Order: sequence, then C-alpha cells, then structure tokens
Amino acid sequence: MNYQVVLWDFDGTLMDTSEGILKSLRYAFGQIGAPCPEEQVLRKFIGPPLIYSLTQYVGMEEKKAEQVVRIFRSHYEAEGLQYSQVYPGAVELIQRLRREEIKIGVASLKPERMVVTLLKRFHIEALFDAAVGSSGEDERGKQTKADLILEALNRMGHTGLSDVVMLGDTDFDGIGAKEAGVDFICAQYGSGMTEERARELNSVMVARSVKDLEDFFFNGL
Repeated sequence: MNYQVVLWDFDGTLMDTSEGILKSLRYAFGQIGAPCPEEQVLRKFIGPPLIYSLTQYVGMEEKKAEQVVRIFRSHYEAEGLQYSQVYPGAVELIQRLRREEIKIGVASLKPERMVVTLLKRFHIEALFDAAVGSSGEDERGKQTKADLILEALNRMGHTGLSDVVMLGDTDFDGIGAKEAGVDFICAQYGSGMTEERARELNSVMVARSVKDLEDFFFNGL
C-alpha cells in the first residue's frame, strides 16, 4: 500500500445520490416555471457546485440561479436525501483500509452539513477521520476542490502529500487533486468519465467499480 490517506469524493464516488438530486432539480425548475433540461444535461449537475452548473450548463443568470439553489436545498434536505445509496462494497473497502491503519476522509463540494447528514443516516460517520464539504453552494469561487482536500488533510493532522490519493468522478476532483499536489483515481462508475479524460487528468488508474479500487489498493492491479 503506497498511500496513508484515501480521500473520497461524495456524490458519484462514495454514494449514488443521483436519483434524489435529479428529483429535487426537477422540482426546483418547476417551482420557478423554467423548462427542465434533459436528463443528459441534468446529470452534469451531480458533483459540481449547483450554482456553477446552473450558470454554465443552462445559462441561467446568477440571481435566478440563487433562487433555484434555495428551492433545491429545501426539497433535497426534506425528500431527496432519502434516495441516496452507498455504492456496493464501499463500506467494506473502507473498513479494510482502516484495518491497515489508512486514514479515510471525505472532500466534497457538496455542502458539509449534507455530507455529515448522509454519513449519519447510513451510520458510517465513525469510519471517517475527516468529512469536509463546502460551506455553501452560493459561495461560488470561495472554495475550490483543492481547498477542501487540504482542509481534510489539516483536520486529520496529516502533513504529507505524496502518500495521499483523491478518489473522484469529475473534472473538479482531478483538477483539485493536481492543484493540491496529491494523486487522483477516477471513479468511472460515478459519472462515466472517459478513459481519455481520466488520462488527461493524470488518473493513476480508472475504477469501473468499487471492486476495481479494492484490487488496486490490495492486489496492485
């Protein structure tokens, strides 16, 4: 094992939160009377800060995007969260890593209170040495993925970078890992990132399933 710290992105890497996110997005668009984008576009919203996705993927002006964020959050926290599922094998892999004295953390652009709420809902918060999320999706530009990675390491009291790997499924994860100075592994089972893009982001390997991650960490595959 070359790593002493394994950091997990949340949406699309540790948990499949897509169903709840999509339901709450459709609800929010409906509430403001705006046409809802096709599912192919909506799925791009899973992972990045919501206000970024609204302005970049559908060209929504910022004030209206902030309104959508507020509606989305309210609906997601009340209903959308219940549709989340931990990816099969993820808990068992984390438990195995912990038995090897590997530190485990979450570094997510998802608001931290939602990260903590979901970890508690599944009774797995004790498996993580740090769970870091954004302070709020309306604070665009104030926190980058690299900031969150470094904050997770800070909370763990871990000062090295060469023995840290970030698991994630989006460009934000790969770029954030590079900016923070840590390795990156593409969790392709989340967003379906292409292998070409994963290579461009210097992914150490491409995981098509959680089992691929386990094989990489423990069998050197």
